[in-house]
Amino acid sequence: MSGEKSKYWVGVLYPENMISDWEDVIAEKIQLPFAYCVHNRDVDSEKEKRKEHVHLMIVFRNTTTYNHAMSVYQTLSAEGKSCTNKIERVFSVRGKYNYLIHDTDDCRKKKKVLYDKTLRIEGNGFDIGLYEQVSVDEQEEMIDNMSEVIMECGFTNFFEAFAYVKDHYDKDHVRLFRRNSGFFERLTRGLY
Repeated sequence: MSGEKSKYWVGVLYPENMISDWEDVIAEKIQLPFAYCVHNRDVDSEKEKRKEHVHLMIVFRNTTTYNHAMSVYQTLSAEGKSCTNKIERVFSVRGKYNYLIHDTDDCRKKKKVLYDKTLRIEGNGFDIGLYEQVSVDEQEEMIDNMSEVIMECGFTNFFEAFAYVKDHYDKDHVRLFRRNSGFFERLTRGLY
């Protein structure tokens, strides 16, 4: 985990472990563009109410490490507590942005509570349209990431590598994989 890098990170935070005025000071504490939604109506598979939590996505200026991103999240922790124990890289900014309010096909299938768009709070200049445009540097990073996964998983077959990307990544990654199919085919052949 500590070696992971990304420009976009998301975490689940628990208000009971956060500073009491976190909603008032979040912008100055994290000092980066963010979007969040407080989930206070979620239920589990038994229809029991789940503990209140916050889904928070932060956009960093550049690609940053897991440890650095986690330290930014922890600025919202109450003294002696940890507001989150895990954060994740975001592969699809739009997908995660929609997930903040459970506005995804998967959430609808699972019958998760759909939160109103007005409950998705943005700050510090968060601009979803800006983040959806994938830069050349981000494309290179995406190619590097998919290459690392292919090598770690030991894919020796192009079809298996492509199937994995289709199942585990967003459509931008899939398009990029297709546009660079020659490179990825040579990579899988090289591992064979």
